[in-house]
Amino acid sequence: MDKLMNRSWVMKIIALLLAFMLYLSVNLDDGASSSNKILNRSSSANTGVETLTDVPVQVSYNEKNRIVRGVPDTVIMTLEGPKNILAQTKLQKDYQAYIDLDNLSLGQHRVKVQYRNISDNLNVVVKPDIVNVTIEERDSKQFSVEASYDKNKVKNGYEAGEATVSPRAVTVTGASSQLDQVAYVKAIIDLDNASKTVTKQATVVALDKNLNKLNVTVQPETVNVTIPVKNISKKVPIDVIQEGTPGDGVNITKLEPKTDAVKIIGPSDSLEKIDKIDNIPVDVTGITKSKDIKVNVPVPDGIDSVSPKQITVHVEVDKQGDEKDAEETDASAAETRSFKNLPVSLTGQSSKYTYELLSPASVDADVKGPKSDLDKLTKSGISLSANVGNLSAGEHTVPIIINSPDSVTSTLSTKQAKVRVTAKKQSGTNDGQTDKETSGSTSDKETKPDTGTGSGTNPGTGNSGDSADKPSEETDTPEDNTDTPTDSTETGDDSSNQSDENSTPVDGQTDNTSGN
Repeated sequence: MDKLMNRSWVMKIIALLLAFMLYLSVNLDDGASSSNKILNRSSSANTGVETLTDVPVQVSYNEKNRIVRGVPDTVIMTLEGPKNILAQTKLQKDYQAYIDLDNLSLGQHRVKVQYRNISDNLNVVVKPDIVNVTIEERDSKQFSVEASYDKNKVKNGYEAGEATVSPRAVTVTGASSQLDQVAYVKAIIDLDNASKTVTKQATVVALDKNLNKLNVTVQPETVNVTIPVKNISKKVPIDVIQEGTPGDGVNITKLEPKTDAVKIIGPSDSLEKIDKIDNIPVDVTGITKSKDIKVNVPVPDGIDSVSPKQITVHVEVDKQGDEKDAEETDASAAETRSFKNLPVSLTGQSSKYTYELLSPASVDADVKGPKSDLDKLTKSGISLSANVGNLSAGEHTVPIIINSPDSVTSTLSTKQAKVRVTAKKQSGTNDGQTDKETSGSTSDKETKPDTGTGSGTNPGTGNSGDSADKPSEETDTPEDNTDTPTDSTETGDDSSNQSDENSTPVDGQTDNTSGN
């Protein structure tokens, strides 16, 4: 054997065999590695990842005697594995996330969120996977229910009273620690500009001292709430006093309000203290002839508003000495001039209607006064108008009002205008009907014009007798800015005063009445 090993060709053969074996070993390893790579590629192509959000968490515990807090409503589950199994799991939707608390005692615990109905061939990751829960004894208590509402949300001129609740008490169920936090149990009501008694069903909520809603159960969930709403306005008489000094040689003989009373709106206790609004100042500074003056009505202390906000006071004057004689001399030297084709305009128009002046298109006027004043007077210094502010839909006849200088009087060829009123269509409302009910039917009973002459007696002056027979129906709007207070819940003999105010002429026309 030693001799054989000593021969060179034997050693060469052995070296060749070892080299061949080493070669095979290297190539076999590379082949296995390539095979593994191919297998991995194939495995990766058939594997997917699916994320399931908002998976509900089911909790197992003694619901009759215990309350559990801290359990999330949902979790996120991420699944990884063969695509065919992922698709099947997502399609069937029978997977669940759950927490088992059946064998845990009262107190705080860290528990694992588990899952079921998911194939073992899938890797599952749950977020959160650990949650802190608190287990407490279930308890129930009775609480009185208080109605919660904003008294300021009733209609202006009304007041909300004390609410009644039925049933008066409810049962609140929850953990003992939660029941200890209950500070209020309320039924919330929205009065929504109410003008009459409100009866509604309201959901009951339990609140802590910071008015945060507590996660407890309330039985019954709703209660009936009744809140009385009543009118809090009343009419009170008014009185005026003179303020300021009239012109030289002029005495104030009368201050006569054309409104006897106004409506005051405010809290009940404040209304009880007020029986009259007196000492309303009328500024007569520099006045030289009888005229009507607009005066603001003051709002008494404790009262929210007054309606109307402004009244008209007739101021009667008496001139003395030379001024009176001079005025009579001027009146005796008066002349008359005619003005032709004076246009008539419409005033007091409402956005709810369209108005059409049917007749006349124009009016002639005979104007009487001192020659010096007539010489200065032009056609542009005289204006004619018809007030359509209180008209409802239909055709109406209304007085024509003339506006001319104080020193002259006028007679019109036509004393009335015929007007057509058409209601505009508005979605969601019935404005035409409402206005008709509010203003009354003016077409059924037309205003009769005065037959006298002069700006104080012609139809344009709005003589009080014309409209006294036809007072406007009163509305509930406290901010009414006419001279007559309106109150649908009250009655009185002041309808003639209302029409006096609604047809008050301009100052110059009234002056001409006293001048004549």
